[in-house]
Amino acid sequence: MHPDAFNDSAQSFYRGLGAHYDAITRVQDYTRWARLYRDLLEKHGVPGRRLLDVGCGTGRSALELARLGFTVTGVDLSPEMIAAARRKDGADQVVFVTADARSLPALGTFDAVVTMGEPLTYLPGEDELARVFPGVRRSLRAGGLFLFDLPTAGFQDRAAARQTIDETDAMVVLTRGRSADPAAHTTELTVDLFTATGRAGPWSRVQERARLHWFAPQRVTELLTAHGFAVEHVYGLYDGELTQWADQDLHRKYFVLARALPSAGHADA
Repeated sequence: MHPDAFNDSAQSFYRGLGAHYDAITRVQDYTRWARLYRDLLEKHGVPGRRLLDVGCGTGRSALELARLGFTVTGVDLSPEMIAAARRKDGADQVVFVTADARSLPALGTFDAVVTMGEPLTYLPGEDELARVFPGVRRSLRAGGLFLFDLPTAGFQDRAAARQTIDETDAMVVLTRGRSADPAAHTTELTVDLFTATGRAGPWSRVQERARLHWFAPQRVTELLTAHGFAVEHVYGLYDGELTQWADQDLHRKYFVLARALPSAGHADA
């Protein structure tokens, strides 16, 4: 695979859906997720309030974290998503940057880096996931925390068999899953978005596809360790509630909490 193949496909996926992303995900409770992230960071002793939100999408997580008292910079691959983030109320309180998680620019030194809502699942394989960690480590002070979530193997398998329809007066979203690689728990997601162009006018259609990948917690831990982190805990999510352990068959997602270790060449301020 060409090293930028994911970059092209992800940008295409959100180029078609980015303008409608907030409507498509309107039922997601970002206030709740931001508070969960804050509570975990504080439980593990986050050393300050400077926070980098990698894969921030249209900024809903970044804005909620800013309201909770963090000084936030939000990064996303999609220019369309970043443009939507900058149009939101309170956007002047957050720095929004278009950038690839696998090649983060120098944005300062942070006390915490978060990746909320499983954007890392778009990365096609462990080699691509591993490319994220050096930039995150460079962005963190020694002792800083990296908190992110990923789907479980069971959720990926269930998503492969799921079809959903979400309908409003001005929008219909059809989402279909398909198993692309059962052994690797890889799911192909197809989204058909139909939007009304006027009260009585015609409807337009956009179709986008993406492959969603599963990463085994043990391998994630090994990759983090190789790039200057110590994994402190892996949490699970079951029936909307955080658990102290992650079941890869039963649970919805798992959360990884890692601490940046002191190392030569890394900022410690």
